[in-house]
Amino acid sequence: MSPNCVWFLTVVTLVIVIGVPSGNTGVKASGSLWREAIDRFFESLKVSIGAEQSPRKTSRMKRQSPDIGDESTNSYEIRTSSLPTLSDGRTVNTRYMPTLGNGYLGTTVYSDSVYLNGLFNGVGSASHRARIPAIISTRINLTTPDFERRATRKFTLNAQDGFYSEFIKCEFADIEHKIYVHQKFIRLYVVDIFVRMNPATLGGGTISMAYPTWNTSEDIVFDAPRQYRGNWQVRGVTRENEAGGKGGQEVNIFYMLPLRQISISGSNREANYTMIMSIDRSEANARQEFDSAQQILQASSPAKGNYDLFMQHVTEWRNTWDRGRVEVEGADIQLNKIVRFSQFYILGSLPAESPALAPIFSDPFYGCGRTSIGRGGVVGKDYQGHVMWDNEVYIMPAVLPFHPGMAKNQLRYRSATMTAAAQNAARLGCPGIHFPWRSGFTGVELSPDAQPSGPPPANCTGGARGSRVFVTAAVLWAIRQYISLTRDRDFMINPIYKGCDLSREAAKFLAALAQKSPADSRYDINGITGPDELHPNISNDIFTMCGVALGLHWERYFTCLCQRSEDERYLYDIAMQLRIPFDYTKRIHYQFKGFDPAIDRPIKQADAVMLIYPLNWNYSYDIMKNDLDLYEPLNEEETPALTWSWYTIGWKWVKETTKMRSYFLKSYQTYLIQPFKIWTEYKERSAADQDIGNVNFLPGMGGFLQSIIYGFAGIRIRPDMLEVNNPMPPPGADRLLLHRFQYLQSNLTFIIEAQRTTIQVVSVAALYPLILRRNQTSAVEESLKTGETIVINNPWDGFFIYTTVAETCPHPWDFTFMPYGYGPWPEELVPTPATYTAQFGPIWAIIAIVIVFSIGACAVYCVRYRRRQDTLEIKAPTFAEAQRNQEERNGKSDKK
Repeated sequence: MSPNCVWFLTVVTLVIVIGVPSGNTGVKASGSLWREAIDRFFESLKVSIGAEQSPRKTSRMKRQSPDIGDESTNSYEIRTSSLPTLSDGRTVNTRYMPTLGNGYLGTTVYSDSVYLNGLFNGVGSASHRARIPAIISTRINLTTPDFERRATRKFTLNAQDGFYSEFIKCEFADIEHKIYVHQKFIRLYVVDIFVRMNPATLGGGTISMAYPTWNTSEDIVFDAPRQYRGNWQVRGVTRENEAGGKGGQEVNIFYMLPLRQISISGSNREANYTMIMSIDRSEANARQEFDSAQQILQASSPAKGNYDLFMQHVTEWRNTWDRGRVEVEGADIQLNKIVRFSQFYILGSLPAESPALAPIFSDPFYGCGRTSIGRGGVVGKDYQGHVMWDNEVYIMPAVLPFHPGMAKNQLRYRSATMTAAAQNAARLGCPGIHFPWRSGFTGVELSPDAQPSGPPPANCTGGARGSRVFVTAAVLWAIRQYISLTRDRDFMINPIYKGCDLSREAAKFLAALAQKSPADSRYDINGITGPDELHPNISNDIFTMCGVALGLHWERYFTCLCQRSEDERYLYDIAMQLRIPFDYTKRIHYQFKGFDPAIDRPIKQADAVMLIYPLNWNYSYDIMKNDLDLYEPLNEEETPALTWSWYTIGWKWVKETTKMRSYFLKSYQTYLIQPFKIWTEYKERSAADQDIGNVNFLPGMGGFLQSIIYGFAGIRIRPDMLEVNNPMPPPGADRLLLHRFQYLQSNLTFIIEAQRTTIQVVSVAALYPLILRRNQTSAVEESLKTGETIVINNPWDGFFIYTTVAETCPHPWDFTFMPYGYGPWPEELVPTPATYTAQFGPIWAIIAIVIVFSIGACAVYCVRYRRRQDTLEIKAPTFAEAQRNQEERNGKSDKK
């Protein structure tokens, strides 16, 4: 074979191998390995050249100061001698105080308000959490300035036991003031005050307390209080209905008369008082829990009764942690605390798992707002307690593997508001259901800029009209994650949850909104606003399009699981033909149709980066890296805390460990207010920043926890398996523990270290036996058995866990028709040249034809050349011929 032919074949082969990468399917094909090797070579070459030139200027992010006012070394406890204050240096800044809650009641420590799940006041966009006066909330004051000046105060927040306490040591007594929202009796707000005389004192002393009055709410009209068995009860009604019209929501409160002062002197050397208030819409339920608490308190001595009521609360919090949690171990104690307290604030805003008296059927959990159930009572602040897509995308995945019951209740909010969602879809002229950007008690759209104007177009032909379609796609994605992890049949068919109906109606809306182009038979969605809200009313937002594709594929599969006979093949056709904004030459996704990186900057969120996670979209690693490289400098720095967690997962997925580490630190260090680990939505450097952002920002915490679970631990929840890819501890930790990770009703604990991953099989459900398979060619299936421990050394290639129970329903395809090398191609769906031309335009067909023709022509040429060489007779020249040749060469030399 001629050298020219060899070189030509080599170049063509490299073009095919490198230019057509394999899909991201867990096991890399040879083309992908070649491409990554070459990428690494050029990257190292670029770095080395840059190192030889002038040193590059880098800006290092300021790390947390070790002096942050937290004196405790326990990962579950914060102890401090000072509180955040306003500019006067004395008044407590409750903006940065911790919140306490159980998903039904919530409050901020030292605030004058308590909030009840789903209790809102105000019409439309003015709807906000209705403020209930915290009748027993107080701070303890010593009677004289001298006592106060010489006293010491310690403040403790305990996440393990779910309480806040203030310990005061003064000249005449030791005083403990404890506050908690009961985790067992979920309608109770409790305050404990314990005073013990100092043995060295002679005269004793007095402490005083001040409280809010019962009628100080601007949101609720109260009747006059009535006596109830030596205590008090009061009924109120919110002033305005969220949807307009007459009739607000009822609220009932039973409470003990607050103590105004406590004196210690003489033989009265010790005092222990517990004050409670019970709150519910239902008078009967509020009374029942108030009576239950009273019986506990009066069962024996006051001290024992107070202790018993408190310990029932503590036991339930410890059971909650034992059911499942994320934990990191290592030298960075602050990282351990941030992980623990992020979970604490989220769990406190979700329904308690084992309440003594569960809410009635007509009183569901009304979703998880952005700033916890302990905030949201002021219009224009803390998103007014509204539920947004964070409920499904940022918060739910952080608790789903450990507390699936809580996630189930989060999804129930969507099924409970389906009627309002159907009306929302009808405003766009579409069938099905469409969930609003912001919602409260009724589920109607509460965002003033999300209401379409004018009459709805016929047959959903007017586009989304600026609507955030991705919210409905996110609900479908959350259903997919929940069912893939649990296979919960009750969620599918129980009329409380209506999972099958919820999924079908959401998919119906998304399918109707996609409009088919007559030019190329691809589907577009016009007039939408994506997560990047700096660019509203666009076409084919990348996150929305991929989310819709996943949702439609999922519904086709879920219809089969729900044992319904509807023909959902049209969903598959639409999903496969959705137009994805993608540059075939540069191999990058664009945020939307017509996106120009030079003009459309900055962006608030990188919608394309969110394809890596949370969508787990199937496409090649090089495209992931190209997207990260493109959008990293375009993302504005003043972005919400949640944004950088997606970059952390993305850089980890493409094995850029330096950037992964940098973005992980960036995702939390500048958004935390010490000492109580309060997350802010934006970076707050001054008092002016407090008027812009929101605090106790749960989506920031949820994104941070997801970067650990689905980033560093490498978890991916698939409909047919649990995939674990390249697990490692996060920076600053030696071990990452996922305690009691629940998969298909089994319990697994993952202990992830730098060089190995250990799986402790706590229990395996008989209904779904589990199999472990390592991501190696020679690996065999290993059955998981209850009680065993499996150690996987060097687990960088990852492993899979799945069940042996076969399904008859075909799993979702999870991709659209795209160019070769974009993602995985099932053999039966590889397009023919004709369909390839129709799907991807003539240019790619021409390129494919040219490559095929060149290979064929080269092969023909090589064969003919070889045959000519084989038949050619090679003879040595005669002497006369050799002499003539030499004379000719000499003549040419003479002329020169």
